[in-house]
Amino acid sequence: MMGRESNGRASQLLWLVPLVPTLLLFYVPLGVIFSEAFSFKGGASPFLETLFRPTTFQVISFTLWQALVSTVVSLVLGLPGAWLLGRASFKGKRVLKALTAVPFVLPSILVVLAFVVFYGNSGVLNRFFMDLFDLRKPLFPILYSFWAIILAHAFYNFPLAARLIGAFWERHNPAPAAAAQTLGAGPVRTFFSVTLPGLFPAIFSAGCIIYLFCFMSFAIVLVLGGGPKYTTLEVEIYRAARIGLNLEVAASLAVVGALLTLLMLGLSIKLQHIATHRGQAVVRRGTGTSLKGAFSLFWIAYAALVILVVASPLVALVGRSFLERTSRSGPLIWSLRWYGELFSSMGAALSLRAVANSLGFAFLTVCFSLPLGMSAAWVTHRVRGRVSRIAEMAMMLPMGVSSVVLGLGYFKCLSLWFSHYSGSRAAVVAAHVVVTYPFVLRAISASLRRMPHSLPQASRTLGANAFQTFCKVELPMIRSGLVAGASFAFALSMGEINATLILAGPDTLTIPLALYRLIGAYKYFAACALGALLMVICVACFLLIEWVGGEEFDT
Repeated sequence: MMGRESNGRASQLLWLVPLVPTLLLFYVPLGVIFSEAFSFKGGASPFLETLFRPTTFQVISFTLWQALVSTVVSLVLGLPGAWLLGRASFKGKRVLKALTAVPFVLPSILVVLAFVVFYGNSGVLNRFFMDLFDLRKPLFPILYSFWAIILAHAFYNFPLAARLIGAFWERHNPAPAAAAQTLGAGPVRTFFSVTLPGLFPAIFSAGCIIYLFCFMSFAIVLVLGGGPKYTTLEVEIYRAARIGLNLEVAASLAVVGALLTLLMLGLSIKLQHIATHRGQAVVRRGTGTSLKGAFSLFWIAYAALVILVVASPLVALVGRSFLERTSRSGPLIWSLRWYGELFSSMGAALSLRAVANSLGFAFLTVCFSLPLGMSAAWVTHRVRGRVSRIAEMAMMLPMGVSSVVLGLGYFKCLSLWFSHYSGSRAAVVAAHVVVTYPFVLRAISASLRRMPHSLPQASRTLGANAFQTFCKVELPMIRSGLVAGASFAFALSMGEINATLILAGPDTLTIPLALYRLIGAYKYFAACALGALLMVICVACFLLIEWVGGEEFDT
């Protein structure tokens, strides 16, 4: 009995390994924001004053509305792709599935740059039609508008919808649909009356995740929104803190955003558990449907749409990086000038310091987030009960709070300690660790769940202690999760701009910040070269994820 009690106490103490860093790096800055918002200085709290402003309701309503429209568009575009990944049988299916993860690892500022280059008023798409039909005005003036935000969010999220719903659809039992067709129902009626209701758990789960991402979107709205008319909570927090220098208003808005995102995170986790349970309860039998005949025309059109929305902006960005003008209004010629400047003595914005900082921050982020996520995943897997569920939720909460709010919390803490805060490398790395380690936790947890419980039990039966069992048995079997988690952490850190934009100083310039400044200065050719380099790094991380741990992305 004493041995069991000591083992139980030891298991409870193991929670301190991941919880203490989470408390210091996440909950303390978040608590500072809450205290700032609810402080009383001779009147009503800043939170109540900010909450009942007319502009606050406008910002909240627009944030909720654009996230809803973005989610619906992403799901509508993603459902055909989900059928392709879940039911169709064709050559190159594995490649297509791998490509659906590309937008997820691309930094948001890189997507903004690609959209400006391709969809801008003088971008590739409008220039093509203006030259073709001899037009003086752009045919598709969507940049810096509501639909530019929606299109950019769809770029990011409809591949995610296709992948998540497709993974569920692949495991879903096709027998009810086959029975409906046997009884005389046509394909359309069968889909809407039988298949679609069966997919609702996966659709709602994917929709909640996408809604959360769109709700917390920052760089896309900041640049493509074009002004105060299209302002979300995240952008308003940044403007209040860094431009207006009003930390009380920023903290109050951060509290509103945190409460809403935490509510959506809880709902998405609940729906994800339902989708996972139902997806595992049935197993698909038989082979997939082949794409033949007239039926394939629809999928050709769908593939063309995917290429237009996803591939074309990225190709245009890379192509623009190899061009330059002979004069201010001269023709474009092929050139390696911008890459030459990238690897030479450049100016402040395009210095090698930005590349070195991004790589250094990403490396340190992996070094800290990997052991933190691994310890959290291992303890979650080994310890059961109510304490386990509460602690797991506490460590996953950083996914439900935007990095803008996190950056504001760090900024406030450092402002209290240092009278003239001008940037901190340690703060940037700490913010990156908090942003990335929940993804490491998810990837490693997926590997642990697939490991047979009998193996660690057999190791302990043969006399090995918990540490020896972990090193000799469990660690080699979760290699794919470790590599996938590290790749996610590296790629996400390379592209992180939200918290970095608030915390960075003159000596902490990163590639995303340099891209943001180049876009603001309309230096698109130089920005494209730097963006192409960042894309190569992120895509390399994506290929590594798919090679060793692609299944971790679906969980």
